[in-house]
Amino acid sequence: MSGFIKSSLLATAAVLSLVASSAHAESFNFYQSKTLSNLVDTNSSVINVTSGNIGLALSAVSTSSSAKVTRRWDGVGVNSGLGDLGDLNSTLLSSNTLQLTFNQVVSLNSLGFSSWDNGIFGIGADKVSITPGGKTYNLSSNDGKSPITTFSLGSLGLQGKTFLITAQGVTSSFRLANVNATLAVPEAGTSAMLGLGLAGIALVAYRKSRKA
Repeated sequence: MSGFIKSSLLATAAVLSLVASSAHAESFNFYQSKTLSNLVDTNSSVINVTSGNIGLALSAVSTSSSAKVTRRWDGVGVNSGLGDLGDLNSTLLSSNTLQLTFNQVVSLNSLGFSSWDNGIFGIGADKVSITPGGKTYNLSSNDGKSPITTFSLGSLGLQGKTFLITAQGVTSSFRLANVNATLAVPEAGTSAMLGLGLAGIALVAYRKSRKA
């Protein structure tokens, strides 16, 4: 095998390795130690945070034009005005929704919530749904841990740039404590085809160089 083809194959392997290395999971933590400076909510139109190569914008989705995304020591919520406490909550009449917008396509690995209530024998338990694209998934089971209840989402295969988190039921009230996401990478078959394609281009270029 010529040195040219060897170099091309090595370059192909490097590209595939770079793709694989980009799949590092990143965490966004909104739950902090309680201090005098973070006891009260700060209200914003958008909260922008970054972890590694992944950027995340959090915003409020509400029928209220005055709705804001809120943040304090125990996490992020939505304040729709009219005496709203700023949690992600739901009643018979309305539900608060938090929109997560990433700067790149990601796989959503897990979501953590603070102030999560398991209810009594399941009655009055907090409930939440997540919507990537047009499909909604209801999350009702949890690990029961305190102060943060974590939902592992890997088995759902949720990918995208935008996700909606909505409180469900009539008594739900909680805060988003953390988000874990991984940059979406091509599946194994796609990566293999990419490698073959690059190797093919290298071979064509080599043959043309021999004829020149």
